[in-house]
Order: sequence, then structure tokens, then C-alpha cells
Amino acid sequence: MQAASQHLDDLEWTTWPSDQIAVRGKAQWKELLGSATGCQNDMTMGVVRLQKGESLEPHRHAQPETYFTLSGRGTVTIEGVVHEVTPGRMLFIPGNATHQINNAHDEALTILYAFAISDFSKVEYHF
Repeated sequence: MQAASQHLDDLEWTTWPSDQIAVRGKAQWKELLGSATGCQNDMTMGVVRLQKGESLEPHRHAQPETYFTLSGRGTVTIEGVVHEVTPGRMLFIPGNATHQINNAHDEALTILYAFAISDFSKVEYHF
């Protein structure tokens, strides 16, 4: 393992390819820790951002995931249960649990996410 340091402002926002947005949702993210950052560790961490009216559509993946709301407010639905999220709210999402993020508010919703996997590209999303 190695130490790592990243600043969110130094990274560009990533989105799904334009032909996948209708199915996956209009979310943006920045990977802070993981193989794409040049740091080989056993974790991947980043920030996802949704503007007003945007969503990350229902999906699942084998890896458990943790969300921590940094700013804004919205809802995260996990296996049909709706959770209101505001800054400071942590959610644990079990592996293979269907989940979705929605932002119906004026302020951008920003959530820190983390996986116990070394490479974000190994997370196989099922929408």
C-alpha cells in the first residue's frame, strides 16, 4: 500500500457516455482514490454530484458501497426503502442491493462514495 493525496478541484468530472445517460442517469463523478489515480490500494473512493432534477438510476453491483453526503439534499433508495440524505448522513449499501440517487432540490447533491476494491473499473454496474 502507498500513501495518496488528491484535491477534488484538481480533477475533471466524469460522466457516462452520452448513449448511456438515458438508462444510467445524468450523474458526474471524480475518482479520488483507485487505480485510475495511479495509487494501487485496496480501496476506491470518489465523489458523485447530481444537479437539480438529475439521478443515478436504479442499479446494483457485487461490491458493498458506502455513501457519505457532503452537501445538498436528496434521496437514496436502497432495495425500495427511501432515505432522505443531507450533509453528514452515511449510508451503507450491501453488495447486490439495488439503489438509486435523486436530487429534486435547487442545490447540487454531492456524495462521497467508497468501495473496498482497488479499481473502479472492476465494479460491474447492472442497470
